Amino acid sequence: MKLAFAAATAAALLAGCTTSPTQQAEIGYAPGSLGYAAMTKGDWQKAEAQLMHTNAEDPARLLNLAQIYRVTERDLAARDLYAKVLEEDDMQLVLSDGSVVSAHAVAKSALQTTATAARN
Repeated sequence: MKLAFAAATAAALLAGCTTSPTQQAEIGYAPGSLGYAAMTKGDWQKAEAQLMHTNAEDPARLLNLAQIYRVTERDLAARDLYAKVLEEDDMQLVLSDGSVVSAHAVAKSALQTTATAARN
C-alpha cells in the first residue's frame, strides 16, 4: 500500500502534513499541486485550478477535488470522484495532526455522508 501526504480543507477531511505549528506542507508533492493553501483560505476556484493540472488518478488529489465540489455544491461530481478513489489502489494519507487514514475509508465515509444528505 502506498503512503502519501495529502491536503484538504478546513472541513477536516485531509490536510497537509504539518512541518511546524504555523506551516503546512504538501510533502511528496510539488507546492500547490494538492491545492492545500488555497483550500485553507477558502479560495476554491484557485484550488480547483491547481488540482485540474495534476495526475487525475492520484487519490489524494481526487479527494481534495471532491471536497471542493462538495463545498461548492456539486455533490454529484463529488460522488463520482469518491467512487473513482475506490476504483484505484488504496493509499495511506497523513493528516495535519499526524494521524494516518486510508483513502478508501475517507471516500466511503464521504459517499455515505453525501447519500444521507441527498435523502434528507
